[in-house]
Amino acid sequence: MVEVMGQLERMMASGIALLAPRVLETGCYSKAGHASAPDWLAAVSGSSASVAKGRLAAAERAAALPALADALRQGKLSAPQLGLLASSATADPDAAESLLDMVAGEASHQELSAAAARMRACARSKETERARHERVHANRHFRWHQDPGGGIRGEFLCDEVDWARVAPTLEAATKARWKATGSEGGDAYEAHRLDAFIDLLAGGKGRARGGARGGARPQVLVLVDAEALRRGTTTTGEICEIEGIGPVPVEAAVELLGEGSLQFLVREGKDIRTVTKSTRDLAQKTAAALVARDRTCVVPGCGKRLGLQGDHCHVDFAADGPTELSNLALLCPSHHDMKTQGGWKIKGGPGNWRWIPPTHPPTADRIARTRRLAVARAKGRTQRSGPRQT
Repeated sequence: MVEVMGQLERMMASGIALLAPRVLETGCYSKAGHASAPDWLAAVSGSSASVAKGRLAAAERAAALPALADALRQGKLSAPQLGLLASSATADPDAAESLLDMVAGEASHQELSAAAARMRACARSKETERARHERVHANRHFRWHQDPGGGIRGEFLCDEVDWARVAPTLEAATKARWKATGSEGGDAYEAHRLDAFIDLLAGGKGRARGGARGGARPQVLVLVDAEALRRGTTTTGEICEIEGIGPVPVEAAVELLGEGSLQFLVREGKDIRTVTKSTRDLAQKTAAALVARDRTCVVPGCGKRLGLQGDHCHVDFAADGPTELSNLALLCPSHHDMKTQGGWKIKGGPGNWRWIPPTHPPTADRIARTRRLAVARAKGRTQRSGPRQT
C-alpha cells in the first residue's frame, strides 16, 4: 500500500507542476485572499512558502522543456526530482534526458544529485567557477546555537578545497570508530563522525572510545581525467572530483597537488588493475582503482558515497578469494551487512550490478540479531584463543 501511494504521490506532484503555472499566469490565487502564488500553493499543499516558491519555479522551467513536460504528463516525477532536473537542465539543456533515463532506471535521489552535480560542473566555464569559488569564500561561516529540544546544533559553509584538507583525517577517524563499535553499538555512521569531530577538536583525548591511533597518514582521492587536466576545465562525460566531496574546478585540483594528504588518480594514467595482495587489506593502487571504478555503493538504487567497504563479491575471502580489482566491489555498511548476515549476493560487474535476494529474505530485525550473535561468538573465540595473529 505504501508503494502504491508513493506512485500516487508522484502523480499528484506532477499534476501540481503541470497546472500551477496556469494559476500563476491568471493570478486567480488572489481570489482566495492570498498575496502571492507561493503563499497560495503553501496553503493548499501544507508546505512552507519557500518550498512552494521552489516548486513553482521548477514547474515554470519544466514547462519550457519538452522532455520534462512529457515526464510530468506521465506522472513520473516527484517534487524533489522535478526541482533537481529543472535546475540541472537550466545549466545544461542536455542534462534533462540523461537524468530522466536515470529516473526510469529507478536511480535513487542521491544518485540523481551526484549525476546532476557533475553535469552542472561540466557546464560551468573557468570564469564561472572562479566566481563561484570567490562567492563561497566570501560567505564562509561556522554557526552554532542551543537547540530548543536540547543539545547543540550547528552549520558551516566552506570551499571544497578547504574541506579537502581536513576531510581525510576526519573520515579516517570516523571509519576507525565505526569498525570498533559501529556493528556492536548500533550507532549511525554520522553519529561516529560527530564523535570523531569532537575528539579531533579536543586534541584526541577521547580516542580510547574507538578512534584511530597512529598509523599511516589518511589520504583522500582526487580523480581527474587527463584531458580535463590538460585543458583546464571539464566537459560532458569528464570528471574532476574529490572523493567523498564532489565535483571541483580543475584549477582547484591543481591547487591541491602539493597537499600530502591527497592522492591523485588521473584516469588516463598507469594501468593499476593488475595490482593484487593476499590479505584483506587493499594495496593502495587497487584501492584507488576500486574507488575510481565504483563511485558509490554498487547496489542498484543506493548511491551512498561515504563509509564504503571493499567486499569480496564473487569469491569470498574465507574461500581463498583474491583481493584484486576483479573480485572486489564497494558496498555501504548497510548493504555489506545484508550480504554478510542476510544472505543477499551481489552479481554482475561495473555498469551491470545485480542485487540478488536469498530464497527467503530476512527482515532488518533478523539481520541485526544475526549480526549481534556473530559479534558475540567472535568475542568468545578471541577471549579463548587470545589476540588474532596477522
